[in-house]
Amino acid sequence: MLVEKIKDVIRKRAEDVLASKKKAIPLPSFDVSVPPPKVGGEVATNLCLVLAKTIGQSPQQLAEEMIREFPRTDWVKKVDVAGGGYLNFWFTDEAYRLELEDLLLDRKPAGLPLGQGNILIEFVSANPTGPLHVGHGRGAALGDSLVRIFRYLGEEVTAEFYINDAGGQIRNLGLSVEARLQELEGKKVEFPEDGYRGSYVVDLAKEALEAGKKFKPIQPSQMLFGGSDAAGFASARLLSLIQKDLNDFNVHFDSWFRESTLHEKKKIEDVFKFLEMQGHAYEQGGALWFRATEFGDDKDRVLKKANEAPTYFAADIAYHFDKYNRGYKRLVNIWGADHHGYAQRLKGVMKAIGHDPESLKIILNQLVSIKGGRVSKRAGDIVTLREVMDEVGRDAARFFFALRSPGSHFEFDLDLAKKQAPDNPVYYVQYVHARCCSIFKEAEKRGMEADLFGWKKAELNVPLEEAERAVLLQLMDFDRVVQMCARDGSSHHLTVYLLELAGKYHSFYERCRVLEEDPALRSFRLGLIEAIRRRVAKGLDLLGVSAPERL
Repeated sequence: MLVEKIKDVIRKRAEDVLASKKKAIPLPSFDVSVPPPKVGGEVATNLCLVLAKTIGQSPQQLAEEMIREFPRTDWVKKVDVAGGGYLNFWFTDEAYRLELEDLLLDRKPAGLPLGQGNILIEFVSANPTGPLHVGHGRGAALGDSLVRIFRYLGEEVTAEFYINDAGGQIRNLGLSVEARLQELEGKKVEFPEDGYRGSYVVDLAKEALEAGKKFKPIQPSQMLFGGSDAAGFASARLLSLIQKDLNDFNVHFDSWFRESTLHEKKKIEDVFKFLEMQGHAYEQGGALWFRATEFGDDKDRVLKKANEAPTYFAADIAYHFDKYNRGYKRLVNIWGADHHGYAQRLKGVMKAIGHDPESLKIILNQLVSIKGGRVSKRAGDIVTLREVMDEVGRDAARFFFALRSPGSHFEFDLDLAKKQAPDNPVYYVQYVHARCCSIFKEAEKRGMEADLFGWKKAELNVPLEEAERAVLLQLMDFDRVVQMCARDGSSHHLTVYLLELAGKYHSFYERCRVLEEDPALRSFRLGLIEAIRRRVAKGLDLLGVSAPERL
């Protein structure tokens, strides 16, 4: 792979420069990537910027020293120094042709795995107290894409949904269903102050009435954990709906972990004992407290209330303790932006339970607002994921959720997502895949052989067009972009990449005739079309979006 070759040469030259200065220091990680337009160079490296401070030189001086005796190769046409100390490279046509061969043979760069160990990604984890809303959808799209991305990079990863099936919210769901059921039976009841008022609660009550359900009143012993008959019935139905919505959204989990098992298996009590033994918990006022201030929090936090009920915080500690005990080395949680303060608190707890806080990465998703469309907010004051899928389709919803980084507020334009036009981002990218497929069908119709390596056998030496070089540059940047997604915990780099690739495909197609009469040139350009098709298909797959052969 061309980028790997350049990295090896840069690394060797940097080691020689350091040796000449008698500097025995390890090389830092550095980037080789396509620079912004009009910057110059086909790829650039930032090595001199990240290395210069360590050796007490300016990046510009170091870069100039690097190129004085830069090794000559038959695939680097030119190297120079750009402003700020970047090294810019231009490649020969032969180098690009070899890159196309690597792409068609599906060769991957060495060392793609990030080496993060066994990873657990927990996402969505919606309380089974209502349908999934668009915020959950954004988290689902991101989490599922990150699972796919890590697996592409060769990492071991598990996708997990944490089911909050214990506590006050589940109890309130049960009380809400009981109240609606009594109303349907003609009784006048006072609706719970913290009850759930969406129409889906009425639907659950109707289902219970039609089935002749007779719920036993909640018992005092169940009050702490919400485990009434009505709560169990309603949460099971809602969880089934959540699972169907996620399946239809092309989001899949390897594990469904119930909060109730932490109570049943006494794992929360085990954590209490552990924290007390380590001196990180104490009793006061009949409650058990965590010494959170010793780990960066502004005040100590309650683990167990005076009424013996464990807090959500305690359950979360026990859950993460269990994750590590199951052998996971890296934890990723995808939560809503309203968990900002809570996220920092939980990271502090990791040290208390004997783990590096940096082994837990918490990604916070900002809010989603809806523009256009005809959603009805049937679930009360929220727009459900199901309504958005019904309105625009799964592919558009998945792609649109990935258009912005998790930390950015996102306005979902439903009307744009439904358009079959180039200004609709998902259509624009999917069209490229469909167009590539149609070119091969047209070649077959004309009786033209589609030998993807015929150009190599014929020793094609026609100079590359600028549009061909631009497409190949974009294609070779794919793995770096995927690594960026894994590093930043965001799939938006991939949507940006695919949109840029689509633009370069269109430029290439307008300027370069693919189905040439010259078999060698036709073979090369068909190979380029196939490489584009594969990159688009794989990029869309990592986003959980289909790659149709026709639109």
